[in-house]
Amino acid sequence: MTSAASSTVEPSDAASPAANVTADPPLTCAVLVPAFNEAGTVGEVVRCALASGVGPVLVVDDGSTDATAEAAAAAGAEVLRLPHNVGKGGAMLAAARAVRADVVVLLDADLVGLTPAQVRALAEPVCRGEADMTRGVFRGGRWHTTAAQRLTPQLNGQRALRRGDLLAVPGLRASRYGVEIVIGEHARRSGWRRLDVPLEGVSQVMKEEKRGLLAGIGLRAGMYRDILRALLTRGGKDG
Repeated sequence: MTSAASSTVEPSDAASPAANVTADPPLTCAVLVPAFNEAGTVGEVVRCALASGVGPVLVVDDGSTDATAEAAAAAGAEVLRLPHNVGKGGAMLAAARAVRADVVVLLDADLVGLTPAQVRALAEPVCRGEADMTRGVFRGGRWHTTAAQRLTPQLNGQRALRRGDLLAVPGLRASRYGVEIVIGEHARRSGWRRLDVPLEGVSQVMKEEKRGLLAGIGLRAGMYRDILRALLTRGGKDG
């Protein structure tokens, strides 16, 4: 796969031409979407991300057995197909290694209600140097995802941070669904400036809705296992 290009995110209040002579060049940005069997929703997430103007979109098809890759490509994303499932953390690492942008926006592939303005709201504080990492917080969407966010806001997968910072997170490769815990713990230890960004009206399709009740419960149990492992280990070996 050809590495995704990157584009610049300009500050909302652009500096004067005279100031730009000595200013640092604006940071480049790309959107990364790890996806496993998300053919039904990934296309809309890609279209929203592209409409934001933040940068190109790279979808990592994490060993899907459905038409995730085709749906993502049809919506305009570049697609990196992994030969077998490595988990969300491993897919995120592969995506970060494949792009050359300064800043990456991380989006889940099963989002509902996301807007281009919200993608920009995640990216801009990092691109302007106002935060080291932003984290989305669901509000006013479907009650079960909003309630889950109130209980465990650290598990939200919608974030923006410098690509180099993401690549430096220990244990990323093996973290699977525990990836948000691993990133959050590294951010805490490193003293990153963190900023929560409200995502009004945004929610996710539940696993039981996507896969059926029994299969969804099984997947959810596996997700909780990965999260518990990440909480118990608080990071891991570099990867």
